[in-house]
Formats: sequence, structure tokens, C-alpha cells
Amino acid sequence: MVRFIVFLEMTNEFLKLPLEERQGFIPRWNEIASKYGIKMVFWGLPLGVQEQVVIVYELGGNQELFFVFQREWLGLGTPEAGKYIKNTRTIIVH
Repeated sequence: MVRFIVFLEMTNEFLKLPLEERQGFIPRWNEIASKYGIKMVFWGLPLGVQEQVVIVYELGGNQELFFVFQREWLGLGTPEAGKYIKNTRTIIVH
């Protein structure tokens, strides 16, 4: 079992969205994760760091699936990349 603690620095475009719309991103991200057998354990709002969101994901299988998921989740290689998520930091915990 591996857990991934992901810190998300959001864009100004994301931060200007209404609260209800911002909250709607979490279920969508969870749907993408579940396609890869990844479970969102919890999410929250970190204090004392520059990022606005923290999510803990859990994966029981091949760790490489997390990076495939991350590519889809962040829209890497598409026009959506960087639209709402400016930067991420990930801590892998075994």
C-alpha cells in the first residue's frame, strides 16, 4: 500500500470561481482516480504553505498507475494543463 500526499497550488482563475464550483472539482478528481484503482483518502486545506489544497491518495497496486492518473488528472499535454492547477508537490509514503 502506497499513499501519495499531493499539495496543489491553484491558479487565480480557479480561486476566482464561486465556492460551489470549486468544491465540485473534488468529486471529478475522485472519479478520475477511481478509474486507475486509486482511492482519495481525504482532502483538506493546508496551513502555512503556499498551496491551497492537499489530497491524500492511496494505491494498492502498481505505483506507476499514479503517474498515469496524474497525467490525465492534470491534463498534461492538453490545453487544460495549468488552467486550474498551477503546480503540485507530491510526497510518496510507504
